[in-house]
Amino acid sequence: MITNIYNKVAVRVITILFPLSTFLVSACVDEINVGNAFLEKAPGVDVNIDTVFSKAEYTRNFLWSAYGQLYCTYTAGNMMNGAPIDVLSDSYHCYVGWGGPIQSYYPGGLTEDAQDTENGNFQGKFSYSTKSGLDSDAGGRVSIYETVRKCWQIIENIDRVPDMSDSEKSRLRGEAYTIMASRYYDAFRNFGGLCLVKKAFAVGEDYFDGRSTAWQTVEFIDSLIECAIKEPGYIWNVPDADIGQWSGRLTRASARALRAKVWMFAASPLFNNSEPYMRYDKTPTGLENELHVWFGKEDPSLWNRCLQYCDDFFNDNAANGNYYQLIQPESQNEAGYRMAYRRAYRYRNNESRHEKIFDVHPTLTLSDGGWGWGWRGFALDCLRQGGAVPTNELMECFGMQDGRNFPYSDLYGPGKNPDGIDMFADRDPRLYETMVVPQKSLPAGFDYAGMSYMDSWVGGFLEKNSNVTNKDDVASGYCKFKWLLDYYGGNRYDDDYIGVSYIRLAEMYLIRAEARAETGDLAGALDDLHAVRSRVGLGRIEDMNPELNLKSNKENLINEILRERNCEIGAECGDRTYDMIRRMRQDLFTKPLHEIRIYCLDANGNRLTDGDQQYKAGNPWPKFEYEKPEIVVGHRRWWDAGYWTNKWYLDPVSRIEIQKGYGLTQNPGW
Repeated sequence: MITNIYNKVAVRVITILFPLSTFLVSACVDEINVGNAFLEKAPGVDVNIDTVFSKAEYTRNFLWSAYGQLYCTYTAGNMMNGAPIDVLSDSYHCYVGWGGPIQSYYPGGLTEDAQDTENGNFQGKFSYSTKSGLDSDAGGRVSIYETVRKCWQIIENIDRVPDMSDSEKSRLRGEAYTIMASRYYDAFRNFGGLCLVKKAFAVGEDYFDGRSTAWQTVEFIDSLIECAIKEPGYIWNVPDADIGQWSGRLTRASARALRAKVWMFAASPLFNNSEPYMRYDKTPTGLENELHVWFGKEDPSLWNRCLQYCDDFFNDNAANGNYYQLIQPESQNEAGYRMAYRRAYRYRNNESRHEKIFDVHPTLTLSDGGWGWGWRGFALDCLRQGGAVPTNELMECFGMQDGRNFPYSDLYGPGKNPDGIDMFADRDPRLYETMVVPQKSLPAGFDYAGMSYMDSWVGGFLEKNSNVTNKDDVASGYCKFKWLLDYYGGNRYDDDYIGVSYIRLAEMYLIRAEARAETGDLAGALDDLHAVRSRVGLGRIEDMNPELNLKSNKENLINEILRERNCEIGAECGDRTYDMIRRMRQDLFTKPLHEIRIYCLDANGNRLTDGDQQYKAGNPWPKFEYEKPEIVVGHRRWWDAGYWTNKWYLDPVSRIEIQKGYGLTQNPGW
């Protein structure tokens, strides 16, 4: 039954005003309420589908409610009880005992029932079914099919709206197609083949098509994007005059960028392989069910398709005056590089910067007398409690300011650093914007807690003065900086309106770099890499790391592209985790992860103790000794080589949904 797929919960009244700015609601004269089962009149609510499409304002607000369900790794329904998806990668670790990863993923205890529990400790990283009791329209745990249903209703009924121009109807259809495609893509990269809903089914109408193959699913997602692109009213970008009100509205550029990202995932080895990532070891068996999680063959030409869609985006952007551009530094120094990167990943588009192509505004907040998309206090709620703490592996991912890769892997251990080298000096400026590390001097305007330096080592200010219970925010010896913009109990995370990137222009260069490398154009791939890296002053990677032979070694180049993706877009849309999944990087999933212990040394090379470690401005910068202990808290048994199984590449499908009998199958290994 289609009502099973939509997982219709007990009807409750919800407001479908989901404005795109803090002052948009003031322009909305009429407020309209609908129930979850909006196809028919809900009990006690004098609203039905005819009402929704009787007035332009009602229809717009209905679409805004679908916007509220776009994927963001920092909304409650997409966090495993306080932990974003990045903690399943090698870059971050969850230290909170009540966090979902430390309860289910890390010990290898995730089951097919995880999709059906409302206990956040045991939920999977992505929701197959909407959970009752959660406000899905405000970032709760929501199935893609709730959003799909809304979008099909808009597409099929918008022509009925009497007071809306044809061009606006076309634009809203384009937005609805793009939202729907993005939600299918979200589920595709977590489950593989899906049930494809190709119209708005009436309540009670039967659905028996079952689960489609992985190939049918990606082609269906592509068809939705194609429909969006062909809408004549679907504009390339939000005009600058309107961006203050409409930042975050999807555009034809959003659709073209999404298309490239979808095919990057599809062309990767997870599905596009000579063998499935895992065979069924018990019923159901056979090729038919394996095709739910495999394309049935390896087809290198899929990378050509990805490359073509990248070129389509860049050509369309050029035809529209290169509206989307990488934000460039105002000064060629650390301060300029850091601020350019911060403006790129963090802040919404405005009249002068247009790097975000597809971004989400995570939740609704009330401020200045109006409702608007704002920033849930997740920063203090989870990141400051150890919900996502950087690993030493993430630190080593960032290279040096001149463009060399990290050269100090042999400095760890007592006596291994006799010269007291400061391995945090002169690094890729994005390191300092991503995590807190010792710094002798901070650029003007970047001082924190009244200090112009960071003494984040054992016994330093950060460790001794953390105001978080058990100091879990620095549990690994590092502290997260990206999004927080602080490290000592401040509130810098709310200093401006934030847009969390689903796709921004830097990623488009990196997607094209990967597609070019896969299709043999290594020189073009290196040019795309340099376009991103030069924004923060890094030298050309092939020149600064000649031992990698990046002009001729395709495998090394692809590894560098993946590393660059982690440095540039890590902790934005869960891309590091999904990169490890789509590339089937068992080596990354099973390697031990590490913390850091940084010790100051006295003139004789001995570790300072008894409170002498805190730095004082004007003193000589200390020499250091480093240790990198393996992470013990929440040790990842599911990653250990002896326990690893490829089933972890995709999540289990809901057991309850399978038992409803409309054709779902379980993924192998679950």
